[in-house]
Amino acid sequence: MRIIIIGGVGSDAGYWTLENGKLVHHGGWEVDRLADVSRSLSIIGQAAQLKTPGLAETVANGVAAAVEKELTGHLGGQLGAAGGAGAVVIVNVGR
Repeated sequence: MRIIIIGGVGSDAGYWTLENGKLVHHGGWEVDRLADVSRSLSIIGQAAQLKTPGLAETVANGVAAAVEKELTGHLGGQLGAAGGAGAVVIVNVGR
């Protein structure tokens, strides 16, 4: 499993990963694209609270596909660790 931590969007638009028990910073993500990923993850969280049958799934699935495409594209197609365990994305935006 890969853990990805997205913080506040700054000048380097970087993110962190937890690798072998250590936090590793990665820079170089286009600021607007990283901001869209962060907003999209927020939308998925909000969608989970919708009560209308099927609405939460419809919203979340559409947005999740876009987020997965962006994360996969930026991370070189390897969201998860070896064995395809997937990824956990943590959004930590201080306001």
